[in-house]
Amino acid sequence: MSFFKHNFVTALAILRNPSKTLEEISTKTSMQALAFLLIVGAVTALLTPLQLYLGFEDINGLHAGGQAEFLAKDVSTEYKLGVEWRPPLIEIFYIFILAFTTGYLHIILKAAGGKGSIKDTFKMIVYGDAPGLLFGWIPYFATVAAMWAAVIQLLIGPVVLHKISWTKSCVIFSALIGLGIIEIASS
Repeated sequence: MSFFKHNFVTALAILRNPSKTLEEISTKTSMQALAFLLIVGAVTALLTPLQLYLGFEDINGLHAGGQAEFLAKDVSTEYKLGVEWRPPLIEIFYIFILAFTTGYLHIILKAAGGKGSIKDTFKMIVYGDAPGLLFGWIPYFATVAAMWAAVIQLLIGPVVLHKISWTKSCVIFSALIGLGIIEIASS
């Protein structure tokens, strides 16, 4: 199976059965995870400008892809760059957001007694964002995709890859989603 096809098969597997797929990807390397992000993320990176061109401004910052879209939009507007600059900017911002998210979430999971490594946190964030990366460009469905990604990243991922109890994972999920809602509401 080709490398590209394998990444999309993995993305679809995450959508169908996140727990099983997260267990299976625990053996993948960090470079394979990064390649997954950039290859599958290219869907949103390439199709978001089309969405904007068609007049839909439904970009949300609830998932890593959405955050990268916001940053790319701001940078391209600030520097008067054309829409053709958005895909590479989105892909670049994916990497920065991934590094930041992995760091702070790993600290939270370790404080909660998580047993996974930082590589596990990295993979949890990357592969867990599959719904947002695949569907984050679709107007008015992007928010559903972002919440779907959050459930995989913040609820299922910690249980599977960090061996945290469902109770602790629910508390972490609720706290982070609550903070996100407060941030959005105060904007």
